[in-house]
Amino acid sequence: MVKTLGTTDELKIVKREKDTWILEVPAEVCQKEGFAEGTLVSLTIRNGGIQTSFIHPSEKARKSAERFVGKYGDFMEEMQEIDN
Repeated sequence: MVKTLGTTDELKIVKREKDTWILEVPAEVCQKEGFAEGTLVSLTIRNGGIQTSFIHPSEKARKSAERFVGKYGDFMEEMQEIDN
């Protein structure tokens, strides 16, 4: 799901699980704030508020995620279809 915020800015939801959304921080925001491109932000509704945290990419994490998706990606997609 992609929601257009302006003419060029987009907010991309990477994953949603119960009360948590993982969003991709737009490249323009990453540049402005000094974050690495590909930084994510986690938003969780808890106790009547929203808790947030940034998930900064690292080469080790990226390679680990690629291996995980390569090994279990099809299974996770099937489970997501069942969960929805």
